Amino acid sequence: MPASPPLQRDNDPQELDRFKQSIDLVDYATRRHGYDVKKAGPRGHWHQLEKDGEMLIVARKGDHQVYLNPGDDRDSGSIIDFVKTRENQTLGQVRQTLRQYLGEPEQGWQAATSPPLPAPAAYAPKPNGPADMESEADRRARLVAAVMGTHASLTDRSYLHNRHLTDETIDSPAFQGRVFTSQQGNFRNTAFPLYNEHGIATVEQRNDEYKHLLQLPKTGVWVSHPTEGRDTPVQRLVVSESPVDAMSYHQLHHRGAEGQPNTLYVATSGTVTERQVELIQKLIDKQEPKEVVLANDNDAAGRRFNIDYLNELQEPRRAREVAEGQVAYDEAPRPVEWHATAAGKYHTALRVEFHHATRAEGTAQLVQLTAQVQQQRPTVDSALTLEVQRASRQETVVRLVVPNADSPALEALARTLHAQREMQREQPERQAHEPGRQPENFIRTEYAISKDYNRDLELLSQGLTREQVAQQARADELAKEQQRQERARQEQEQRQQAQQREAAREQAAQSPETQRREAEQQRQAAALVMAAATGDPALQRVVQLTVMEPTPADEATPSQAQQMRELLHKAGAAVELRAEADPGTGQLRSELNVRYHPHAQPDGLRQLSQTLDALDKSPLVTLTEPAEEQAERRQLASASSAQSVTKTAIIHIDEPEPRAGAAGHAEAVAEQLRDGGLNAGSLRSATDPATHQRHSEIEVSYRLDQPNLARVSTTLDDVARQPGAQVHEHASDRAERHRLAPSGINANVLAERTAGPER
Repeated sequence: MPASPPLQRDNDPQELDRFKQSIDLVDYATRRHGYDVKKAGPRGHWHQLEKDGEMLIVARKGDHQVYLNPGDDRDSGSIIDFVKTRENQTLGQVRQTLRQYLGEPEQGWQAATSPPLPAPAAYAPKPNGPADMESEADRRARLVAAVMGTHASLTDRSYLHNRHLTDETIDSPAFQGRVFTSQQGNFRNTAFPLYNEHGIATVEQRNDEYKHLLQLPKTGVWVSHPTEGRDTPVQRLVVSESPVDAMSYHQLHHRGAEGQPNTLYVATSGTVTERQVELIQKLIDKQEPKEVVLANDNDAAGRRFNIDYLNELQEPRRAREVAEGQVAYDEAPRPVEWHATAAGKYHTALRVEFHHATRAEGTAQLVQLTAQVQQQRPTVDSALTLEVQRASRQETVVRLVVPNADSPALEALARTLHAQREMQREQPERQAHEPGRQPENFIRTEYAISKDYNRDLELLSQGLTREQVAQQARADELAKEQQRQERARQEQEQRQQAQQREAAREQAAQSPETQRREAEQQRQAAALVMAAATGDPALQRVVQLTVMEPTPADEATPSQAQQMRELLHKAGAAVELRAEADPGTGQLRSELNVRYHPHAQPDGLRQLSQTLDALDKSPLVTLTEPAEEQAERRQLASASSAQSVTKTAIIHIDEPEPRAGAAGHAEAVAEQLRDGGLNAGSLRSATDPATHQRHSEIEVSYRLDQPNLARVSTTLDDVARQPGAQVHEHASDRAERHRLAPSGINANVLAERTAGPER
């Protein structure tokens, strides 16, 4: 059995690098977040992913993949950034999520309460070739069977009880056969299967402080039975984000209440995928409920889900058979569509698309939308912005952005658009409705008093009244806002401290003593670089070999020492040979002075080191070499395979905002880095409007085997000493480039020898 990877410390940067190198970003995005691959480059060098109108470009950068959202220049980066933004997690939570995704054991409480993910090798042989490749269906069946077992049942209710769900709720006909216990070794979790037309698509496992979705595409939804039992006509369909929220809604609003409609519960287990919306609509088509209730979380994300549901879901569609066993649905026209997304961390955006026959119709619709936005302004102050992104003869696209706290205004606008769209549909395209019920009221929203219905259930279970729950919810929001403000205050304080340090460094840099010292250091560094580039003898190493052998019978026969010289010469060394014969003993004594550069090309150094070590074992040879230089030679030779690795560093530059059109310190540093032999990426800058301080970032890379490594290392060290600049690189990378860059000579001596006569 392969050994488990060692546990990583929470602040270990090498673990983040391992995540980037080990996890396929395309696979993660499609399986965990429902993205679809629309295009792919040759040999898979890049992929175009799409979901709900959002497009991502995933490409390979060095030894890992990165992504870019063309619609939001702030949404880009590695798998770390993808998880942080899509799953709203801190860096520590990202580490836990990706450890679970890779099937690695967690530390502390999580190791004690959560089962390890099933290793594929534990359930099926590893495929050896194309003929043995596991199909997607077989993989799904294997992973689901590992969690659900052969006789799935609910044997442990502790998690559900901890979420304040009663046995009466758990035993409701609605939830029979829809909640199970997953057993893996000594670990138990509560399992919620997600279904589609073909059966179980994936399984969500929950426990206290634990949440995990199988590494399968999220192409199913959790769905209950009707509350009055199987095969009974459904009157209401309730959609929520999690099965626990659905069960909490049932316990709060349905259990024991008179006259409640026969209800079917649906949950998406988090972020909604396009496939899940399709499945919910098919449930509506099949069950034909009289209403759909959107019971998502009472926060900005939950409102975005509801806004999108208003656009996507519709009343039961008319089905018609197009072929034997195949059914198609009549789609209602959509003269207007909308989609909500997160606009950064603190804002919500609504994209509205009008489809029309003439430009005049588009102008009229835009005027009407603007008037509706003006009606919303008293409730959102002046924080709502409207931007016309495209206006053509057949289409008008508008984007609105508000702070998350004002997202109810966008939801109200979406409901107005929904009502107008329903009324615009021609009467023959509508199905007959019950008297008194308008089609635009088929979908309605209900929000919990607090963040979600399970939190409501928790607070009400403590004996609080609804008014007290509302007060506690406001207190929770206030505490959350205070935490956000405190973080902002700390960030501002850190920026001010950085500015003060920069001012102090700049003041110190202006002193004559500092300028003289820096000039001397630059002169010495330049001399060192020149010596390394020209192969200065002072940087070379010398090994002496003494060879005692019988004198060759004739001059045509080469001696052992001469053959050794040829071997060493082919290995890249400069060799001087002196030989002297002893007439009395008939022995030939030869001395070989072997000179080499310790920072020569890696392959040559490895070959030379192997040749020297082999000759040292010969009984004819006595090898004389300082112990430190011998250890250095062997270390460099053994590490040569790693010297082709590309290293990266991030340069941060803080400076006052330059004048319009003028280049600043960051541009000068970028040019210096490129001149110093580094591969420098594009300069990314942002200006703080409050302090007019510009913060810039440059990503650079270099190779440990490039000939001008000494120049690269000197440039990085020089940038690190500049006021306002910081070089962020792994400590081991810095130590390695310092070790490999030519530095084995006293800089003062070298400077004196290369400076020339005084003038």
